[in-house]
Amino acid sequence: MLTPRGQAVRPTTSLVREALFNILGERVVGAAVLDLYAGAGTLGFEALSRGAAGAVFVERDRKALDLVAQTAESLGCADRCRLIAADVLTWLRRGPEEAVTADIALLDAPYRDEQLEDALRLLGDRPPALVVCEHHRSRRLGERFGRLQRVREAGYGATQLTILRREDAAGSGGDRG
Repeated sequence: MLTPRGQAVRPTTSLVREALFNILGERVVGAAVLDLYAGAGTLGFEALSRGAAGAVFVERDRKALDLVAQTAESLGCADRCRLIAADVLTWLRRGPEEAVTADIALLDAPYRDEQLEDALRLLGDRPPALVVCEHHRSRRLGERFGRLQRVREAGYGATQLTILRREDAAGSGGDRG
């Protein structure tokens, strides 16, 4: 997988990625995945490799998004990928259908991003079935964001995974496993 040089993009470590997808388990198979703050697309590509039907990558850094496109081509999954060059908050404010119809939304915002809760609030207005947020362990997220309810947390070193489920998505539970 291609990753940009420098500190602007912080790819998810293999330990956290493995733990995350073990938690998600079979829910990934056939899922429509939304990779917000995509960076190098690590989480979206992992979902695709585990059987997701498709992935939408939203990233404002065009160089990073170009690398996502190159990786999609090299992995032979470009037909299952949609790339959107946009600021996540601006894109979510438009109320995109991809956010509502996603089975799983993956948020891996920069650790110091003060707008993470804003993104969760926007997602909570018209939520996907399940939201997984990767953030620094020192940041404590709320129990609820609109129609999203926190169902699980797991810590891995400095990284925390917070899993939220849409109120009416009981079959998509992040509380199992």
